[in-house]
Amino acid sequence: MAGTVEVVVDPFTLEKLPLHLPLEFGTDPETAREALGLADYVDLSDPILARAVAMLHALTVDAPTHPIALLGGVAFRFRSPSSNSIRSGLRRPLHDIDISCHHADSKKVHAALLALGSRHGSALTVVETHADRMFNALMGGRRLRLHNVSQVVDGHGELGTIDVLADEFRFCHTMDLTSDITQAPQHRHTLTLALLLLSKLQFIQSIPVEHAPQVPGRVLGPFGKRELLIGPEDKDVRDLLALLLDRRLGEGVDEISAARFLEPLASNWGFWTTTRLNLQHLLKSPPYDALPATARAMVRQNVEALRSVTDRVQPKRRFGFLQKEWWEPVESLGVTSGLGPAAP
Repeated sequence: MAGTVEVVVDPFTLEKLPLHLPLEFGTDPETAREALGLADYVDLSDPILARAVAMLHALTVDAPTHPIALLGGVAFRFRSPSSNSIRSGLRRPLHDIDISCHHADSKKVHAALLALGSRHGSALTVVETHADRMFNALMGGRRLRLHNVSQVVDGHGELGTIDVLADEFRFCHTMDLTSDITQAPQHRHTLTLALLLLSKLQFIQSIPVEHAPQVPGRVLGPFGKRELLIGPEDKDVRDLLALLLDRRLGEGVDEISAARFLEPLASNWGFWTTTRLNLQHLLKSPPYDALPATARAMVRQNVEALRSVTDRVQPKRRFGFLQKEWWEPVESLGVTSGLGPAAP
């Protein structure tokens, strides 16, 4: 099918969008990758990664004064060879594209995203569905949700999610992203490696003891008399292990800054506690056990170094360890359905 057609982008409201087919990139992803200075190991055969690279390049063209920092699975692909490699055992499927910007820039970034399809090729078409508009209004500018048309099947658009976070990452714990967003062009267009790690290490949730069989490999320990604590999903553990396999502690662009890692933890006992528990559990996780011995040794060295760094600070404890949640509760679909937590 070729030419401009009306494509259904919302199956509930039957909202339609004029879309030029076949889907094409104005700038091919390989050219975009080179222009952004991304490493050759970034595997553009993955269609979501290819779109993310082309989208980021287009945003740097259309909004050059508004820095964008990627996070989530795409960002780990940008920074870690092992997360791209099929043979590493740590590559996992991508589903969404997660970006962050300054709150003051969010309206302009929002508009730039919605204009990508007309300016940079139909493969970068971004839509804001009726459900997205309702969600975005409720979030008050702190977070935006949009969708990218990944392909068209029988007149219906298959959509991938684009999450836009403004200034902060709010999940089980809150991280201020402002300095990382400003520095993103110097950090391969992602958050710093330290905050990428903390974005995954911060997940924690309590579940009833009887739900333990539904989350194998994720139990951190007991919580009170009838509950258990669980850590990150398998996909997030794989991202963490890949980065810890490939990078070392240090203050270079491609190193994990101990100072940046400690900054969100030093005055937050809850975040500090969650991070310590999840670092400890990484070395007991099924993906870690499946690594070759040499890879396990490298990961263990980095995990132990981060645990030592984390123990340098002792934030003031505000409440009892087993008496009250020290994190923000989030809906955890993964406990009951295997779909994973509703994270940014």
